Amino acid sequence: MFEDEFHKFLNPLVSMRAVAELKLGFHSIFEVVSKFFNSEVIFYVRSYLVDVLRIRFGSLKINCIDGYDDVLMVNSRLIPTVKNLNLIMSFAAKNTYFMLFDGGGIVAAKIHGKLLEDILSKSDDGVVKSDSFRPLHGECSVYDVSGMLIRNLWDIIVLNEDLLREGFTVHGINGELDDRAIIYGSKLNLYIGEGSRVEGNVNIDVRSGPVYIGRNVNVLGPCRIEGPSYIGDNTVILSGARIRSGSNIGCNCRVGGEVEASVLHGYVNMYHPSFVGHSYVCEWVNLAAFTVTSDLKNTYGNIRVRIGDSIVDSGLNKLGSFIGDHVKTSINCGIFAGKRIGIFSHLFGYVYEDVPPFTIYSKALVGKSYELKLESALETMRRVYLRRGRHLSSEEAELVKYLFQSSNDDRIKAGVVKGFLSII
Repeated sequence: MFEDEFHKFLNPLVSMRAVAELKLGFHSIFEVVSKFFNSEVIFYVRSYLVDVLRIRFGSLKINCIDGYDDVLMVNSRLIPTVKNLNLIMSFAAKNTYFMLFDGGGIVAAKIHGKLLEDILSKSDDGVVKSDSFRPLHGECSVYDVSGMLIRNLWDIIVLNEDLLREGFTVHGINGELDDRAIIYGSKLNLYIGEGSRVEGNVNIDVRSGPVYIGRNVNVLGPCRIEGPSYIGDNTVILSGARIRSGSNIGCNCRVGGEVEASVLHGYVNMYHPSFVGHSYVCEWVNLAAFTVTSDLKNTYGNIRVRIGDSIVDSGLNKLGSFIGDHVKTSINCGIFAGKRIGIFSHLFGYVYEDVPPFTIYSKALVGKSYELKLESALETMRRVYLRRGRHLSSEEAELVKYLFQSSNDDRIKAGVVKGFLSII
């Protein structure tokens, strides 16, 4: 599984992770591909991620290509539907070499190992450029397809609900379901994992789609969960929460507000009443009380998103925020629709524009934003980790330092001040 040059359009979601780690439906792209092909998977990713990913994935080979005869290359931006995977498998099962292109992007290719070495030798710091496949046209059969690659951030939000339905393959009550809990629809659309507990006065509506509750999940009453929805292992759904259709809540989250058609990747703390709609929230994000991600304009018009130097019409009239890892919001924070929030940012008041990484966004309070000091970012990271029994590794610290330095130009361009913010 490789990353191409279009990964940059998926920031801030992939600033601290491989593209293949993005969640669509029940699992990450990597997990779906690995399970489907049931074979050894090798990551080829941006060089600065390698050390952290080796810790995260253990024995998985990363940017380490040994001698292989035939290799199936799969773009990490693959939309992991059964239809798409079956199509790739049908080509891979043949004895001939092939390449699949979706527009200008390579979807998948089956090639000889020697050709793989040549392609990777032309990569840019672990990024495999689509053009490097062009010289192989004489070596492979070439096919054009469409709709197989993630192209924009909002594609994940659009695709997530259908993939939640497609990924639901088990049902049953293996945990504790209180007799006073109310299930609307067939229990064949409900799964509760081992060690999980669903209290009384919890309403679970599976009439419009399945609800999957993982292992060791606590669902406290009163609250409501609507399908299709996924709740990962070791998560707590607090009293008063509303988990609406299309919600994809990862492991180790704390959710006490309203979530709609959104992905909470994991380790998201949303303990108090807040609203996250049509958004993607990365790991270790803390959303303070009454944080709101707007997902609808007053005009009901399409929401536009800034990608690089361009403003792109998403074609959607409901679209929320894309929030990077380790972001923290203050109480009563309001984020306008379609905004991208860079990693390690701290948000105060109304956020009406994109926020660069490592920024204290305080324009609503003092008229300007300040740079978050690297030492402060690392110290906060250590404190948050310790609350969950985890320690900051040297590899993670080096990644944060690299990302801080490499995002300096973004902060300068946005007018972020290098100084100290004092609100009191």
